[in-house]
Amino acid sequence: MAGLFKEHQSSGLSAVEFCRRNDIHPKTFSAHKASWNKNTNASTFLKVDASRPVTDAPLSTIQLSIGKSQLILPADTEPILLLKGYQS
Repeated sequence: MAGLFKEHQSSGLSAVEFCRRNDIHPKTFSAHKASWNKNTNASTFLKVDASRPVTDAPLSTIQLSIGKSQLILPADTEPILLLKGYQS
């Protein structure tokens, strides 16, 4: 069973899709995996690097088009700047 769980983890597929492709009932797979994780103290969490890559790419934008008018703002525009009657 451990090999099957490792295969799922490395597949990049959701558990449901992995089970569908391998003709396994998802609830059975989930129950066995939970039991296996408990017995082996295995973690279902993956390490994620949250650092932001440095690029020369332009920032994303927010675009609003109404008729012939178009408003384009940088995605990091502070929401307070969009309030009616805002004065700095």
